[in-house]
Amino acid sequence: MDTAISTDGLTRSFGGRVVVDDLTFDVPRGGVTGFLGPNGSGKSTTIRLLLGLVSPTAGTATVLGSPLGRPSAYTHRIGALIDSPALYPGLSATENLRVHAELAGLPGRRTTEVLDRVGLHGRGRDRVRSFSLGMKQRLAIGIALLRDPELLVLDEPTNGLDPEGIVEIRTLLRELGAQDRTVLVSSHVLAEMQAACDRFVVIRDGSLVFSGTAADLLAAGPARVVLRPERPDDLAPLEALLRLRQMPVERAGSDLVVGCGTQDAGELNRLAFEHGIVLAEVIARSADLEDVFIHLTRKASR
Repeated sequence: MDTAISTDGLTRSFGGRVVVDDLTFDVPRGGVTGFLGPNGSGKSTTIRLLLGLVSPTAGTATVLGSPLGRPSAYTHRIGALIDSPALYPGLSATENLRVHAELAGLPGRRTTEVLDRVGLHGRGRDRVRSFSLGMKQRLAIGIALLRDPELLVLDEPTNGLDPEGIVEIRTLLRELGAQDRTVLVSSHVLAEMQAACDRFVVIRDGSLVFSGTAADLLAAGPARVVLRPERPDDLAPLEALLRLRQMPVERAGSDLVVGCGTQDAGELNRLAFEHGIVLAEVIARSADLEDVFIHLTRKASR
C-alpha cells in the first residue's frame, strides 16, 4: 500500500508516563482519515510526533516516505492546523493569507487560489473581525493549504462551531480528500467524522484499537433491533422470552433493545407472534460511529 503515514511501535513518554504506547498503523495516500480517541488518549501527542514537534521515546515512522528523524525532509510538504492560528482581525482575509505566505517564503499569488479552495471567494477584502467562527476556521485551513501540501493534518478543526459551520468544514474536508490529497483529521464530532472520512484510526490510552476502512469499523460495532409490543402488558413476557433464549436485551421506556444482527429482525417478529405477542414496531438499527466508538474504547479499557 502506498502510504502517506506509517508508524511502527511509535512510543512517547513524559516523566515516566507513557502517552503514546507502541503505536503501529498506516494511512494510505489520498482521501480523508479520521483519527479518533477519548480525551487524553494521545491523539495530539501522536500528531506532534508526526510533525516533528516532539521526538519519540521509541519506535519509528515515515511521513510521505521520509523517516521521522528527518522532519526537514517532509514538513514543507505538509499543511497543519494544530491550534488556532494567529489571525489578524483588523486585516482582510487576503491580507492574512499574504502575511502567512510571506512568513513561509511562499508566492503571494497562492492567496486567490486558496480563498477559492476554502469557499471564501468574494470575501477576500472583508476584515476577519466580521467573519463567523466557521469562516475563520475556513481561513485557518486556507493558511494550512498555502503550501499546496500533499498531506493536510487538522486537529479538532470543528471546535466551537455551530451546526452550519460543522457542515461547512465537513464538505470542505471531503472536497480536499477528493483532490488526490491526504487529510488526517481528529475531532470529537463523530456524526460529521462518519460523513467525512473514508478510513479511521482509533486509539485509547496511547494504544491502537482499530485501523482500517470506515465500512470495516462500522461492521465492528454492535447492531441492535428495537421491539415495541402493541400491548404494554406484553413488555415483561417478551423480555423474559428473549432472556430465556439468552439474548442480550435492555428496556428503553416502552421498547426492548435486543443486541443482535439486523438480519435477525424477522426471526424476532416470528418468535413474538408464536407466543401470542403482537409487535407494533420492529426497527433494525445498524451501528453508527458513536456506537462503535463507545463499544471499542470501552472494550479496550477493560
